[in-house]
Amino acid sequence: MYSSPRAVMPPQYNTRLKYIIDTVVTNVAATQASVRYRTDAFDVDPTLGSTAMPGFTELAGLYARFRTTRLSYKFSVANQEAFTMAILHGFSRTSIASGSLNLQYAGNPLFRTSMLGPATGKGTGIYRGSSSIVGIYGTRQPMFDDIFTGSTTSSTLSANGTAYCYLGIISPVALTALGVNLVAEITLDVQFYAPTFILT
Repeated sequence: MYSSPRAVMPPQYNTRLKYIIDTVVTNVAATQASVRYRTDAFDVDPTLGSTAMPGFTELAGLYARFRTTRLSYKFSVANQEAFTMAILHGFSRTSIASGSLNLQYAGNPLFRTSMLGPATGKGTGIYRGSSSIVGIYGTRQPMFDDIFTGSTTSSTLSANGTAYCYLGIISPVALTALGVNLVAEITLDVQFYAPTFILT
């Protein structure tokens, strides 16, 4: 005799999901470039526009809604350019275009900066950050407001309820196609709720 899915899975399920991607960060002929990842577990990587987060699709078969409670990142970077550059990384409540992430954002307490040497020098670095969504927004609203929740079947998380993490590079001269190699590890603490029945 088999139990109901409601008896197997609790009404609310908290878990940690991790997304890993290997990419190149550059903006040819410009001096600034960045990548961003977001708290939308349905579509964590906006360049893909799909459910790329491992484990999300499986849990979407059991729950109708999700709420992200924490965003963490680990950026492993290798400079492929022949010059040093500034590295800017951190969190934001708003979406920032790749060419617009400049050193002015270093004034935000949720961002940090450092220097990365050229490919012929100390051209590697690892940058980490972790924050609750409450910490990013500065209010407990993300714990109860529906704008911070999304559907497990479509990309419905509100822009006002989405937080982002960034890695930006700022160069003293124009970037080439080489830029920096990046391995990004994005971790989301996600609360799944509103259980659904499995239909076969």
